[in-house]
Amino acid sequence: MRKKEGFNIRKVCGENILVAEGMSNIDFSDIISMNETAAYLWNSIGYEEFTVQTLTDLLVKEYEIDEATAFEDAKDTAGMWGKVNIIEGDDVPEYGKKIREPYEELKNATARNGGDYDSEGTAPKGLINKIKDIF
Repeated sequence: MRKKEGFNIRKVCGENILVAEGMSNIDFSDIISMNETAAYLWNSIGYEEFTVQTLTDLLVKEYEIDEATAFEDAKDTAGMWGKVNIIEGDDVPEYGKKIREPYEELKNATARNGGDYDSEGTAPKGLINKIKDIF
């Protein structure tokens, strides 16, 4: 995988915003905000080739988490970047399996219970809309 040229992080009102620069990105109309961890990874990889393992190693080193958790997070991050078309390569992982399955489960549980709470009474009304905003 490799970052597409012309995407740079800028701090805007305290947020890490990915800005499309250059003529090849002139039609880019989405705003991409990255949390501190994603921004750390983005800035760390430069414009060199990288893999999910590269991102995993960076996460383990910076945050001292176990490699299995770091690998899943790195795979999801790379998949998300691929989905929004800011990286390219034949090895970009598919985005969403780890995150989307629990989201769909929670959405369905809330819908079954009239939209107020999930079956265990733990998903307050409006939570699904907040989760949707994340994605």
